[in-house]
Amino acid sequence: MPLDIDVVRPPERLAGARVLIVDDEPANTRLLERLLGEAGYTAVRATNDPLEGLVLCETWTPDLLLLDLHMPEVDGYSILRQVTEPERGVSRPLVVVLTADVTPAARERALSLGATDFLTKPFDHLEALLRIRNHLATRRMELDLAEYAGALEERVAERTVELRESLEQLRQTLEQRRLLAARLVTAQEEERRHIAADIHDDTIQTMVAVGIRLELLMRGLTDPALLDEMNALRAAVSNSMSGLRQLLFELRPMSLERGGLADALEEYLEQAATAGGPAYALDASLATKPAYEENVVLYRIAQEALVNARKHAAATSVTVTLADDGNGVRLEVRDDGRGFAPDLVAPQRGHLGLPSMMERAELSGGWCRIESAPGAGTTVTAWIPLGSIAEDPV
Repeated sequence: MPLDIDVVRPPERLAGARVLIVDDEPANTRLLERLLGEAGYTAVRATNDPLEGLVLCETWTPDLLLLDLHMPEVDGYSILRQVTEPERGVSRPLVVVLTADVTPAARERALSLGATDFLTKPFDHLEALLRIRNHLATRRMELDLAEYAGALEERVAERTVELRESLEQLRQTLEQRRLLAARLVTAQEEERRHIAADIHDDTIQTMVAVGIRLELLMRGLTDPALLDEMNALRAAVSNSMSGLRQLLFELRPMSLERGGLADALEEYLEQAATAGGPAYALDASLATKPAYEENVVLYRIAQEALVNARKHAAATSVTVTLADDGNGVRLEVRDDGRGFAPDLVAPQRGHLGLPSMMERAELSGGWCRIESAPGAGTTVTAWIPLGSIAEDPV
């Protein structure tokens, strides 16, 4: 029965696959060369010398090796042992054994050494060509997979380098932001110190002098009307002094430097309550100790939230909570005031400080969220990571 070439013809991508035939019988090699050539394979080589076959396996790197087991000098088992070593990787060829030895021992030994399949002599031509084509298709997929894996590994290596560079740039950016935040906090607080010093050394001293002069003037007055005017003027000066001292405290709370964030908030809340502000509760259960600059950021956010609660929300009570949260500190200021629509924060008059709280937190590497609704009070929650603000080396 003539061989149907169309049945066994390889697809174009397999036609150039390298097939090496090693058999000491010239008739066998000629037959296989002819069959493979007629089927459409274009890269077929054959040798009757097993030593030459070993050399070709190294230098020509075939995709498929058709190997006779029983040959003089070097048998097929020896060749199998050398060409199927795992360390050869994808250069290791698939091996189809050509043998008339059908004993189980021969099969087991060949398979244990890495043989892929057997063709028993004399072999059926159609079966041989079909098996060869199927094994070459497997080989092609193995090579494609190896190429894809290599390309993927290269892409992963490139992306790893890019990610390392990006991480380094991000690290530098974060470091710059930390330094910027430290310098900004330092500059703001320094400006507040200067203003506070000017108020204390100039304005307050002037008002004290005015108060003393008023006292002296009042001693010489007997007209009741004038005394009433002078008492009203003295009360106005006293109120102004109280306001200036409160402003002095808000500009530079000494307790923030001496005792830390919890003490400064406790003092601020107590003074506000004494001056007619809302009742308060403070829960400061901090196990960590933030840096001074971080304390300043949290204090100013809390201060702005409390000012809004007192002046704009008409709150009767506020609750301030400080807590450790992950690698940072969480601040929460909750009031029972009139509330507002958060989406109107920007244009709503009197709430311009709310965006500034967000900016302070974000500059420090954290966040600030505001939850509110008309008639339902307001909750300001801020979180900043510890170590987010570097000490300014300058």
